[in-house]
Amino acid sequence: MLAIAAGAAFVGLFALWVIVPRFILRRRHNESNPMAAMPREEFAPQAAD
Repeated sequence: MLAIAAGAAFVGLFALWVIVPRFILRRRHNESNPMAAMPREEFAPQAAD
């Protein structure tokens, strides 16, 4: 039981230390540069005529 609790605590702390800050930084970067978040039309596939 103690090993399960230690494993869960490790996974939780890892998520708080690595995954959550990465998510916050990516969201903050996308808010500061709105053109990077929008798809560009010239790179969209074109229909064959």
